[in-house]
Parts: sequence; C-alpha cells; structure tokens
Amino acid sequence: MGHFNYKSTLKWVTVIAIFVFLGKMVWNNWDQVKDIPFALQPLPLVLSTLIFIFSYFIQIWAWYVITLRLRVALSPSDTLQSWFYSQLGKYLPGKVWLLLGRFYFYESKGKLRKTVSVALYLEMATMTMAASVVFLGTLIFHGEIWRHYSWRQSGWLVPLFLLGFISLHPRVLQRILNWLLIRLKRERVSLSISYANILWILLVCIVCWIVGGIGFYFFVDSVYPVASRYFLFLTGALAISSTLGLIAIFAPAGLGVREGALVYLLSFIMPGPVAVVISVLTRIWMTFIEIGLIRVVYLLSKIRKGLGKRDQYVKS
Repeated sequence: MGHFNYKSTLKWVTVIAIFVFLGKMVWNNWDQVKDIPFALQPLPLVLSTLIFIFSYFIQIWAWYVITLRLRVALSPSDTLQSWFYSQLGKYLPGKVWLLLGRFYFYESKGKLRKTVSVALYLEMATMTMAASVVFLGTLIFHGEIWRHYSWRQSGWLVPLFLLGFISLHPRVLQRILNWLLIRLKRERVSLSISYANILWILLVCIVCWIVGGIGFYFFVDSVYPVASRYFLFLTGALAISSTLGLIAIFAPAGLGVREGALVYLLSFIMPGPVAVVISVLTRIWMTFIEIGLIRVVYLLSKIRKGLGKRDQYVKS
C-alpha cells in the first residue's frame, strides 16, 4: 500500500474549503446576485487586457535588470522565453516548480545556479515590497473605506514602512538569505548589487503593480461599474492579494488564497457576492492572459528557430 500524503491532501482540502466558502456566499445571496447589473463591455475589457499584458513586460524588465546586475543575464529574447515558460510552474502545488524552471533555462545557458537563486530571491523581495508600498497607498488615500481604520492607528505603519526599506539593503538581504541557506544546508552567498540598484528595481516593480492595477480597474469596470476614485484601492487589493497567493506555498498559482483575500478587500466597495464573482472572473481573466502570452512566446521562438535553420541552409 502506498504512503498516504497528508500534506498534499491538506493543501487541496484548504484550497477547496476556500472555494466552498466563497460559493456558499454566492448561493446564500443568489437573489441579490441575480439582480446585480453585470454587463460585459468589450472595449474596456480589451483595454484592460492590453494594459495588464504590458505590466508583465515591466516585471520581466525588472527581472532582466536584476540578472544584469548579478552578471547572469541572458539575451532579451531568451530572458522573455525563460521567464514565461517558468510561469507554468506556478500552476503546480509548491512554488518550487517555478524556481526549477528558471534554473533549468539559465543553467542550460551556462549560468551558475547559485547566482540565479539569488536573482530569484531579489525578484521576490522587491515585488513583495513593491506590493506592500502600493497597498500602503490604499491605507493613506482611502482611509475612509476601512471600517475600523483611523489615523490614530496609523503610527505603526511608519516604522513598518521604514523596516521594509531597511530590509532591502544588500547586507540585510544577504543575512536573511544566508540564514535560510544555512538551515537548508546550502552554501552561503554574497550579494554583488548596490542599494541604489535595488531601490531602482523596487521602483520598476511599483510601476509594474500600478500598471497592472490600471488594467485590473478597467477589467472590473468592464463587468461591474466601479467609480474611478477606487483605482488605487483596486491596485492595492490586486497587489496584496496576488502577493499573499505567491507566499502561500501550498496553493498552486495562489489558488483560493488570492481569491479569498481579493473578496475580502473588494467587499469594502461592493456587495460580498459581487466580490466573489469578480474574484473568480479575475482568476479566469489572468490565467487566459498568462497562457496566451506563453503560447505567443512559444510560437515566436519556433518561428525564430525556423528562420535560423533556413538561414543556415541558404548559407550552406
């Protein structure tokens, strides 16, 4: 008899439980949901998709800058291909598959696995910090939305914000990374990147979240009318919910975790059942965009290889 994998079972039970809870919310409020004026608007939907696609390329640019500074960069076309292909790993339980995919492409090009792992660490750290900065903006500019929030309670945000920036200093990042590597019984590393470069990468990541947030706002508005003043709020909601989904190792592509966090946040500006529908539609929309982009990159790489073979044939 095979060994029963309790951890894997618990992971999927957790994900399913989240969706059951969200589905029950919609079911119990179906009379309210069916009367909601959902109306798909093609133009905002197309615009939202194009803007959101652009945010992916900003994130890839941030990754490319990181690899340049750490001297493990591939050509722009290879960087694009390896980044998108590795994203398929997000859809498998445990985020290790995304890492292994990135390792495979860079090692096949002769890049050191240890340095690539440092680059991945920097990518996650800067994207997470950027998401936190954007979400902080929603607390500052949309304080009236949070039912239990007041400026008297905001004092803790300042030291937390400063602590986040201090944690991005190369020396601090290096200590944290080496602490993890020691416990994983791996070799220590040193970060050969300046604090100024890290802050520049952080700025690019913040722009990435903001552009993605603009796309997300237009997507929501294409399905359910939302006032333009909530643009920043939606940007922060998307950033922090996506980050929580990324951190949740047990959930493939943050499945369930991102939806749960997004429903909670969206429910501040729309009815709860509507927030559930929007969160599920967001998952479908983002998945189609990612898979579509991966497919396009794959076809372009095939075309490029075909043209290269043809040129070699002509020369011979």
